[in-house]
Amino acid sequence: MTPIKDFTKRQHRKFTQAEGSQYIASEYAVLQIIKLIKKFQPKHILEVGVGIGTISDSIIKAGFGFQPIVYGIENNRFCLDQIPGNLGDSYGELRLFHGIHYLPRDIKFDLIVIDGKEEYLENLKDSISPRCILIIEGDRKDQVESLRFMFPKHKFAPMVSIKRNSKFSKKDPNEFQGGIKLIFINPNLEQLAFWFKTKVIMKLKYFKRDYFS
Repeated sequence: MTPIKDFTKRQHRKFTQAEGSQYIASEYAVLQIIKLIKKFQPKHILEVGVGIGTISDSIIKAGFGFQPIVYGIENNRFCLDQIPGNLGDSYGELRLFHGIHYLPRDIKFDLIVIDGKEEYLENLKDSISPRCILIIEGDRKDQVESLRFMFPKHKFAPMVSIKRNSKFSKKDPNEFQGGIKLIFINPNLEQLAFWFKTKVIMKLKYFKRDYFS
């Protein structure tokens, strides 16, 4: 097992034991987010909907060789109570805000993870860097459609797993692990190449999923 896979497996197992873990991102989703950050090296990262902290904690602790600045949005009282204990020593490295309109106006985000039901995503448009990568965790069809409409030059690709939920997860072990949706808002050549490769790989994965279902 590669160090990244081993790290995300440990992180997922840790958070499956936390209170409120029935809603956390899948092991596959966390792994793909970490891989994307390692490849594209965004400086400023925002998670919209931190929840109990699975993704933000994983980003902060992944050890990329560079340290992105991680911002988060969360206003649910239960989650806000859980985040400090779940992140531990990493809590001080998360710049946490209660809504999009509280974010610093001078920051342009290079990568944004949508992991919650924030209704005002259009307010992020002025806080997004020209080559920003958007990652939507889970289905969230309405948010995906809204974001794709906002950025007409985008390239979109779903990323799915062919692995079932782990025995540690509180989700149905017969179902496939949850995936992510990837949007390059205004892709450069490197992003276009990654998007094309992802589209090909995902076609094969969908075929395998249909075969194994």
